[in-house]
Amino acid sequence: LRIANVFHAGDGNLHPLVLFDEDNEGDLDRVHEAARRILEACIQAGGSLSGEHGIGVEKQGMVPLQFSRDDVEVMRRVKTVFDPDDVCNPGKLFPTPGQCLELTATGSRLSGW
Repeated sequence: LRIANVFHAGDGNLHPLVLFDEDNEGDLDRVHEAARRILEACIQAGGSLSGEHGIGVEKQGMVPLQFSRDDVEVMRRVKTVFDPDDVCNPGKLFPTPGQCLELTATGSRLSGW
């Protein structure tokens, strides 16, 4: 895969652009694996999953790479205080079992999260 990085030089915020051909069988799986590896490297280097954009659909399943179940529960409680009806970005930020196979996959290092 070819990967171009656009970034904020001042704060180190990366925006990797993974180039691929969706018609090539297996490329999409390789893109997802590359994205996971990039995020794991960022976290291991002391970075985070996201900068100013927050956690969107693409990274929901990777939240457990950085945050514990307790961390997410606290964040969920804070959000509920300010957004009790879940009208602000519904379906974003928090991993949702059933949507994120990484949370429930047998043998996954994220299982049990």
